[in-house]
Amino acid sequence: MVDYGIILGLLGVASGAASLIYSRSQVVAARRQAEQATRATLLESNREISVRLQQIRARFFKVPGIEEELQNSRPEIKEVVDSVGGGDVYYFFRDVIDTFEDIFVLRRSRIVTDEHWRVWTGSQMAVYAGLPRFQLVFKLAKQEGFLDPEFVRFFEPLLEGESTRDPMIPPGDTNSTKLPRLRKIRSK
Repeated sequence: MVDYGIILGLLGVASGAASLIYSRSQVVAARRQAEQATRATLLESNREISVRLQQIRARFFKVPGIEEELQNSRPEIKEVVDSVGGGDVYYFFRDVIDTFEDIFVLRRSRIVTDEHWRVWTGSQMAVYAGLPRFQLVFKLAKQEGFLDPEFVRFFEPLLEGESTRDPMIPPGDTNSTKLPRLRKIRSK
């Protein structure tokens, strides 16, 4: 004879186990959603801060007497500003560098897709890295400690016309199925 109590009990245990597994997967999914929401919020606040910084930079050299103050307090910055063609050019290149650094950090955080990464590194970073005035501003930003040291290590080979690596690929990884080394585009 079949004992329906045992069968119903086993079905209850199985149902409870399935409910526990399901609820656990829901908790994991909820945690991922919360992490993504936090990440999105951080990205948006960083974007707003970057916009504000660009607005401040745009007005910096319009402040009366600022060039004399800069000459007296930070002559090394004033020298680079003058050598690249003035404040507007200097801050243009600083904005470009900051954008490249943001892209690097986002890629390192696994936010920037492979396609966007290839566009940034192939058609933007390598082109600017070859410009002498860009190089002066980059070297000053590095010297003054304005840039993330990992970004500097990533970007410096481009300044020399050499290859650099995708920050998502661990150093020494030679797996050819992964993204290739980034290379500087040579102009004809």
